[in-house]
Amino acid sequence: MSRLNLAQLAQLTLVVAFIQAAAEFRRDPAVVKAAKQFMEDGAQAFRSGGALAREVQSYWRHHSPLAEGTGTDE
Repeated sequence: MSRLNLAQLAQLTLVVAFIQAAAEFRRDPAVVKAAKQFMEDGAQAFRSGGALAREVQSYWRHHSPLAEGTGTDE
């Protein structure tokens, strides 16, 4: 018969308590709202980054010293 290991039992109890607290945390309305806002902000950041990249590319195409007579005013 195995002996009861109180240290392992205490650790297991802490893990279970942590899992329960994390589950409650995930369902908290303020946390859910903040997570949704974070995702929306992240998506907007990607869209803005894409727009910036397109503008830089367009500018470079028109003003690059390597662009031979393609839009430079010289």
